[in-house]
Amino acid sequence: MNTQTNPKDVLILDTHHMGRPHVVATYVLLGAEPALVDPGPAGTLPNVEAALAQHNMSLADIKHLIVTHIHLDHAGASGAILERNPNIRVHVHERGAPHLIDPSRLVNSAGMLWGDQLETLWGRTIPVPVSAIETLVGGEQLRLGGRTLRAYDAPGHARHHLVWYDEASGAAFVGDNAGVRLPTERFTRPATPPPDVDIEAWLRTLDMIGTLNPQWIMLTHFGAYADVNFHLADMRERLVHWAELVREGMASGASEAEQIAALEAQALQEAAHLNAEEQAALTQQSGDVVLSWRGLARYWTKRGL
Repeated sequence: MNTQTNPKDVLILDTHHMGRPHVVATYVLLGAEPALVDPGPAGTLPNVEAALAQHNMSLADIKHLIVTHIHLDHAGASGAILERNPNIRVHVHERGAPHLIDPSRLVNSAGMLWGDQLETLWGRTIPVPVSAIETLVGGEQLRLGGRTLRAYDAPGHARHHLVWYDEASGAAFVGDNAGVRLPTERFTRPATPPPDVDIEAWLRTLDMIGTLNPQWIMLTHFGAYADVNFHLADMRERLVHWAELVREGMASGASEAEQIAALEAQALQEAAHLNAEEQAALTQQSGDVVLSWRGLARYWTKRGL
């Protein structure tokens, strides 16, 4: 049994999003060319800087940003980080890169979901200079000094999603494609907001992650987990169940409010063993269940249901 509590040469920084622990993590890959994986939302950047300082580091030490996908909770701080250190290279899927360079459509889309809470939740997102961007499509290797990362195209949660596998630590940085989880619980929850949810692609991505045989699953929401087979199986089962529940609700002719209530009841039942603080953190990780219903409903609508 692996007795490490974290992967080798990887720091887990809690961004304390909205003042809560275990909601959004960013990861530091140590070595000759330190990197941040999914730097988090712009609003939590001061917390990331404070956490780096606790390890005698600063943004001036960071050489690379490794992005799984460009949603604001994962990469919203990228532009602000480049403002502080313009020498950083940003590695992102080619489909996501335009939205880092010009985040206006991304911010407008997020505004439709979050309304007037957008900047409170995620901070102010600013552009990343095009000169800092390195685009990938999956299949590439990235050398960071003595560390090698492999990038894999990983649609499901988003069309522009990558999974990054770190050979040195055996860690797979999976963004949102393996769901969300609390460090204290052996329990996963899907995060399926619109617009890009694709269940068939998502299941193929979960299969791909399994074939990497990682020692660690690294979740932005939240933490490092060594029970990889359990985690992937639990995530697959719940993702399929949620998708089927939404499909059945749409086919039944129930109202939108009734369908959302059914998914909320399912989520509440699955998480009934959690205390109030854990419930709040889990909800903040995955977003309101209404958003997950919308993403799944959009998926089924596109498939002609």
